[in-house]
Amino acid sequence: MKKLALCALAAIVLSPVAHARDSLDGCGLGWEITDKKTYTATTTRGTTNYFIPPTFGMTTGTMGCEKLDIGQNEKAAADYVATNFENLKTELAAGRGEYVDALAGAFGCSAHAAEVGSTLQKSYDKVVAPAKSAVELFKGIKGEISGVCI
Repeated sequence: MKKLALCALAAIVLSPVAHARDSLDGCGLGWEITDKKTYTATTTRGTTNYFIPPTFGMTTGTMGCEKLDIGQNEKAAADYVATNFENLKTELAAGRGEYVDALAGAFGCSAHAAEVGSTLQKSYDKVVAPAKSAVELFKGIKGEISGVCI
């Protein structure tokens, strides 16, 4: 009897939460499994999205999710660094130039291009020089300029 009462209480308390969740997100693997508006479907979606969160879908625009702007912003900056890897390394040693200005723009802080260049020039030996790939350079730049404009 005690277990039955506890289960009933949990169902009463958690059902509005599960139902409210449906009206807020509407994406993820749970929604790919079922899109019915029933308590069973809601529970299935909630359980599925709990164990397999829709994070991937939100950053890629798949599984019924809208693509988040933050993922798109990072993609533009990452693409720029990958495309201009060698030229960036050269200009970042000087802390200024066409590629450095465009890099600041790609990270969404073109108004602070001079500060970005100066910051990265000061940390050249720590961030830029050891970068063997565009991915390493991107991560280093992102971490270094986070206080400047991100």
